[in-house]
Amino acid sequence: MSIERKFAIGVAGLCVGSWAIGAQTRFLGTRRRVATFSTMPRADGSVVEVDHRRPPDAEFGVIFFNGLGLPHEQWAWVRKHLPENAACVGYNRPGHGLSSPLPGATLEEQFGIVDELRKRYLDGLPLVLVGHSLGGYLAAAYAASRADAGLSHVVMVDPTIIADLRASLGLPADLWTRQRLLLEYVWAATGLNVPRPMTPAREFYAEEVKQSMTAYHAVPRVWATAYREYMAARAYPAVGRLSVPLHVVTALKGTRSAEKHRASQERLLELSAESWHHVREDAGHIGVVAEEAHAKALAELIIPGCGA
Repeated sequence: MSIERKFAIGVAGLCVGSWAIGAQTRFLGTRRRVATFSTMPRADGSVVEVDHRRPPDAEFGVIFFNGLGLPHEQWAWVRKHLPENAACVGYNRPGHGLSSPLPGATLEEQFGIVDELRKRYLDGLPLVLVGHSLGGYLAAAYAASRADAGLSHVVMVDPTIIADLRASLGLPADLWTRQRLLLEYVWAATGLNVPRPMTPAREFYAEEVKQSMTAYHAVPRVWATAYREYMAARAYPAVGRLSVPLHVVTALKGTRSAEKHRASQERLLELSAESWHHVREDAGHIGVVAEEAHAKALAELIIPGCGA
């Protein structure tokens, strides 16, 4: 048998093996997700995956907005360090996890889901909105569009800034982000992203969360949806004026230009008459939520009346 033939057989075996591992990971991951988390039914027959808790003595509520391509498990450490009187809702946007897809979802449709989550799980409680990356933009944009007395404050964690996103169109950072999302889709479809070394999005968590996130990222639909979200975000409007206090948390570790990133995020303070900037020089974009020490610091900002 020729070397070329042996090589071809080896590559074919690797592809079949990785595909089988990916399929098994997706199957077992979905089964665990169904058993662990609940879903909120909607009027149109679709569902939204939810991880919620509301203790009898709850004094305030929190809704977490996930970063691009990340599940609600990314907030595991933050939730752990919140007080027992905090009611929490983590959810996956349409097309992620168990949430039904909603192709072409508009910003107002995304906000409509949050309205339903508030009414179903956190009704009557002062509400804190917390978002990371693209979720940081969504949290603040929702607060600006729903200026009511029920909101306590907003915490934007290394948020996406729409003006910066538009300015990057066609530049290396934009091209790399799109290529990475497409590559993640291919790796998920072939199963190659399951055995690869742990990525920063997973490596800092407890083993149970690592397994859940590995299975989540093994689903090609997650990356296809993340790509569409990224493309849609470029047409989103800038965040409007906020009528509630604002905390902006900026992670500098690993950024191409720390000073430029810091200055860009600092301008977000103009969104609110009461705002604070918390710079984390030793935290990266993912680690600012995923590393327990940084997550504990975030939890302190979430508690109403603390962290100013």
